[in-house]
Amino acid sequence: MLAMLLGSAVALLVMAGLLTPLESWFPIAPARPRAKAVVACVALFVFNTALMQAVGAPVLEALEEQFTSMEPPSWARLLAVLVLADVAGYWMHRAMHRVPVLWRLHSVHHAPTELHWFEAWRQHPLDFLMHGLAVGLPGAVLGASLAELASVVLIRKVFTAFLHANVRWRFGPLEWVLATPFFHRVHHSADPRDYDTNFAGTFAWVDVLFRTHRRTEGFPRAVGLAS
Repeated sequence: MLAMLLGSAVALLVMAGLLTPLESWFPIAPARPRAKAVVACVALFVFNTALMQAVGAPVLEALEEQFTSMEPPSWARLLAVLVLADVAGYWMHRAMHRVPVLWRLHSVHHAPTELHWFEAWRQHPLDFLMHGLAVGLPGAVLGASLAELASVVLIRKVFTAFLHANVRWRFGPLEWVLATPFFHRVHHSADPRDYDTNFAGTFAWVDVLFRTHRRTEGFPRAVGLAS
């Protein structure tokens, strides 16, 4: 547990060091982070990570024992795990929006009316746990090693924080391939026309494939739940 807490602290410090300056230099909206929001999101991040360690990890480890490969880590398998994790996460995320009981959990994440990188971790514990299991399942079934799974988790954590960052960067045609802060801000938009779009957490082409991809003329200014 101590190692988990230390790892969480290091991850938060790295994300804060990278993304806080970017939000200050290239903001979409001028709003500054609120101290209460920062504290709430950091507390949820630590608690949810501990919950996943205590409940989700044993489930994935049991599956890994059945499928883990004795072969050395490979870039091909790591890429396959990353892609399939995003597809699994897409469908779990989409279910969170479509199934009423799941939406009650997931709406906690969509409540903020300002987006900053730390809002990535404003998640109901059950939402966090179910999404973590969905994302981890493909790696366990493919026989990924613990090192490979840890690499995927780290990549997704940092990238998820980046998606929620208050930065106005655009990436041109790359936005059809990779998720970006613009792509994900549309997902959080308060405009009903943007609802139920842009679910993917890493690869925008997953939404293109399943016809839920949406691009707008500019960054949505208003985010959060419509009143």
